[in-house]
Amino acid sequence: MELRRVGSLRFHGDRTESAPMTWGQRAIWKSIQWLDEGAHYYNIPRVVSAPTGLTIHQAEAALGRLLTRHEALRTRFEQTEDGPVQYVSASGELTVPVHEAAPGQGATLADEVSRALAAEPFRHREEWPFRCALVLEQGEPVHVALVFSHLGVDFWGVQQVEQDLRDLLAGQEPAPPAWQPLDQARFETEGPGAARGAASVEYWRRSLASVPPAMFPPADGAAGTKGGTESEAGTEAGTDRFVRLCMNSPATAVAASTLADRCGVSTGTVLLAGTAALLGAYTGNSTAVLQLIAVNRHDERSRRLVAAMTANALFSLDVARPTFEEVIRATFLAAMNAYRFAQYDPLVVDGVIDAAREASGGALRLASFFNDVRLHDRWEQLPATDGSAEQLRALTEKTEVSLIGTWERQDADFFVHTTYEPDTCLLYLMADTALIPRPEIERLLRAFEHLLVESAAGRPALDTLPVAGS
Repeated sequence: MELRRVGSLRFHGDRTESAPMTWGQRAIWKSIQWLDEGAHYYNIPRVVSAPTGLTIHQAEAALGRLLTRHEALRTRFEQTEDGPVQYVSASGELTVPVHEAAPGQGATLADEVSRALAAEPFRHREEWPFRCALVLEQGEPVHVALVFSHLGVDFWGVQQVEQDLRDLLAGQEPAPPAWQPLDQARFETEGPGAARGAASVEYWRRSLASVPPAMFPPADGAAGTKGGTESEAGTEAGTDRFVRLCMNSPATAVAASTLADRCGVSTGTVLLAGTAALLGAYTGNSTAVLQLIAVNRHDERSRRLVAAMTANALFSLDVARPTFEEVIRATFLAAMNAYRFAQYDPLVVDGVIDAAREASGGALRLASFFNDVRLHDRWEQLPATDGSAEQLRALTEKTEVSLIGTWERQDADFFVHTTYEPDTCLLYLMADTALIPRPEIERLLRAFEHLLVESAAGRPALDTLPVAGS
């Protein structure tokens, strides 16, 4: 990785101002503080290709205009006696390393550079929540490596930044943002925003009074997460305590699409229903409780806002139903209700959770999650089948399960998420091995696939879901 030089660029915006962190910023701030030196887990690396004929000066100028456009990229964050605060600077400077790649190796090097930049946690009091570098081939910029702190930008906002940068690199000037995080912070403390937050807090209060306090029984020793006691965790403690596997399953994608059409819902609803059914069956709970990651982009100004906006939505569902299709239909309504009440001050909801935990005698533990991060609901290049049970089952022979990573600490016991590929479903399950033994993680992923495939084929499958210890 040859470093040609280290440059810098200056940017000039409109205002220098501070405000309380937005609700979305506060939500991720909690997790970043808890992970401490492990907070690089939340960094978001990206690579944007540059148009041919671009000079280094032009690329750096485009990056400067990007920082000028989006206040989230030139904000510092700090915990104060009055609470978490964001500080926006009108002007400043950003270091830009410049790397030279061998001909034809620019994309590979850019990916390596972005991952290297993402390997260190952001120091949010001292640095901007944005890092970048240029990658050249024969002296000409071919890629821009980017890294974002999740505190500055969520995955939705990253898409907006990437598109803006592509336009700026091409010499185009997109329409200026009409809404910035400072504006969002004011909206949340006044008028409709504050009223929406209060209604969400009451939803959490009512819901927590009626849901099972925990999906899993307490693990021996610590739970290893911010929801439990910090101590040793028995035989599964160590760097591989928390394990994430990925199931690459074209069969799941085909079956989810079939079930979505049949039930008149999105494929995301089908995947959530499968997660809820699996969690309920495995833990022996007739009601599944999950926290969903809510995008919270409900209008045009929030859809174009570059900021951290995501929050947890509290979802609960009675999964003790005769068929999986009934679970799917019920999931749609329950999820819409959860997302409706997902805009709130997380510090206030923390107080509601603490009160509910005390009322449960300390048993309450919300540590199961689902997150669909796809920007496409439908897979665009699915393998062709005639819809028969035989062909659906045959597709399962192509399924692969692989290890993604292991961690010593995580802030969840059970976390399912899915990312997009056009021809297959990529379904990830991260689990605490003190609660779900490592071999069981793959078993659960394959049981998920079996549930969807058999249900799409018109056969009952809920009674085949695995139970812990079986």
